[in-house]
Amino acid sequence: MSVYLHVTLEIHAAGLQRFLDAMEKTAVPFLEKQGWRLSGAFVQRSGRLGNVIDLWELDDFQHYDTALKAFAGEPSFPAFKEVLEQTVISETVVFCDAASYMRPSARS
Repeated sequence: MSVYLHVTLEIHAAGLQRFLDAMEKTAVPFLEKQGWRLSGAFVQRSGRLGNVIDLWELDDFQHYDTALKAFAGEPSFPAFKEVLEQTVISETVVFCDAASYMRPSARS
């Protein structure tokens, strides 16, 4: 049974595009190769502007740990980590289960 990973990142306004580019070019392709499925990626337009919310579908809790350990060993990781250190103010990671009323996305 899948588990969902809800990640909220507070990003420095000046670094938002740099963060988005690093996610698109480095993190997302690598994590998808590890079997993570990006269910949604959002930038807030109200509230705290520039917050980024990612929703990933994983096979199980262990899938989180194994993929991140593999990513840390990737040659592209140090440059990606530097972008995170320069752009991310805070990160909140929450594991979730699908609610009984959840339906497959029309985009699937």
